[in-house]
Amino acid sequence: MNRLSDRKIVGKTLWLLAAWLLAALVSLNIGSVSISASEMLRIFENHGETQLAAILFSVRLPRVLMGSLVGAALASAGAAFQSLLRNPLADPYVLGVSTGASLGTILYSIFVTTSRAPDSGGSFLYGRPLAAFLGAACTIAAVYVIGGNPRAGETSQRLLLAGIVFASFLSSINVFLLTSTNQADLRGIFYWLIGDLSRPVDASIYVVAVAVFAGFALLYACSHGLNLIATGEEDALILGVSVPRVKAGVYAVASLVTGAVVSVSGPVAYIGLICPHIARMMFGSDNRILFPTVFVFGAIFTLLADTLARTVLSPVELPVGVITALCGAPLFIYLLHRRRSGA
Repeated sequence: MNRLSDRKIVGKTLWLLAAWLLAALVSLNIGSVSISASEMLRIFENHGETQLAAILFSVRLPRVLMGSLVGAALASAGAAFQSLLRNPLADPYVLGVSTGASLGTILYSIFVTTSRAPDSGGSFLYGRPLAAFLGAACTIAAVYVIGGNPRAGETSQRLLLAGIVFASFLSSINVFLLTSTNQADLRGIFYWLIGDLSRPVDASIYVVAVAVFAGFALLYACSHGLNLIATGEEDALILGVSVPRVKAGVYAVASLVTGAVVSVSGPVAYIGLICPHIARMMFGSDNRILFPTVFVFGAIFTLLADTLARTVLSPVELPVGVITALCGAPLFIYLLHRRRSGA
């Protein structure tokens, strides 16, 4: 990668980071109680124990940071799946990876968390994201086995169809598990199944953040190999790319970052479909610039969607997954129609 490319990547990413900061300030300001930029600055300077400070530090700021993390992770995973499968319809939600991660989280909550003492928080912090990752990894492996044919060559269409069917099956299991257990907050849990950022943030968010940033670094390291694979797997092998290793690594890492954020936010739909397409239109399809820009753009899009979800029916809050689904479903239909028509 030459210096010009490095400068371009850094410049575009910094531009998007400035846009993210603006979106974060808007999200921190809007709500049932408005907090102006000057009031926020005063709260940050004084660190007072006021009601506005409690709202800012205990409710809005954690939600902004978690929403940014969720959006960045799912957008990066979507870009990775689309590049690997060479299919614009690929997405963690469509492939069933998000649903598998939610199943892993639910199983952990039912069979592990409820049987532990309340003070055994350390293992819980690591256990929930790990269970979600295992659920996501097992799902993508099952989809690959069902939809892929090593002898005839896998087709991305078959993988997507297998993912959609498998996700529907796993969703039924999730609903059955939740309705057959004595859960005190069923409404909140079903909101989580749609994709929700309103639940309190606990210390597991640090584990999730480490997994997301480490996963992003690994995906970026695979960006050159993915560029070559996009030209054809045989050509990539000739050019020295270990195609099986890159594919296995991208599947695993994309599942890791998806599982990590689903464990705290639930399966938020279509972020991994929408954001990579917009980023490609703005910055091109080279994965070396796509991954860093879509990482930040995913955070921006999710913040804006969550702000809309909090305010459109105020004082009632919608799950952010409702807004992303309303945006993503028409895009999915459009891309499917364009792909069928050969455009």
